[in-house]
Amino acid sequence: MKAFPIIVSSPSGAGKTTIVDAVLKRNKTVSRVITATTRSPRKGEKDGVDYLFWTIKQFEQAIKKGQMLEWAQVHTHYYGIPKKSVDDLMKKGICPILVIDVQGARTVKQQYPEAATVFIVPPSLKELKKRILGRNDNTQDIEIRLETAKKEMQELEHYNYALLNDDLKKAVDDMAGIVAAEQCRVNRQDLKKIKNLK
Repeated sequence: MKAFPIIVSSPSGAGKTTIVDAVLKRNKTVSRVITATTRSPRKGEKDGVDYLFWTIKQFEQAIKKGQMLEWAQVHTHYYGIPKKSVDDLMKKGICPILVIDVQGARTVKQQYPEAATVFIVPPSLKELKKRILGRNDNTQDIEIRLETAKKEMQELEHYNYALLNDDLKKAVDDMAGIVAAEQCRVNRQDLKKIKNLK
């Protein structure tokens, strides 16, 4: 199989991280891409495991050299995906999973047109609000996230798959099925090897 990126997006609180983490435990031919950030590590976070913790100078040099697949500045910190992180996994035959927002997904899809894209849909905005409230975010932040969610939902038509997360177990099974089906597509296979079976 030829490795390819798998892009997963959703509004905040729709369950993308939970679903992806469960799929990663089931399928060893996929791996989450480790993103880079200039923020300080939180308690328990490890460099090269949770994030690549870079200095601002390192990050800005990577941007200038065209080494970032996509990046953004959020408040005073940079966050982004080093292209090398994606390419290194694919060279090993592992499909990189990128959990990114819709804007980042558009950028990645331009550079990797073979990428499979999955948008995780919450059951309703009411349920999404309940999930966000469960995170103990402040009220103003919740309203901003809900408005952002409405805008992000408008991008759904640009994705290959819409995965409804109204039942976590089913959503994980569906995501695992999408990954397996995408990996079996004929255009992702080494056809010479298959045709020359003995």
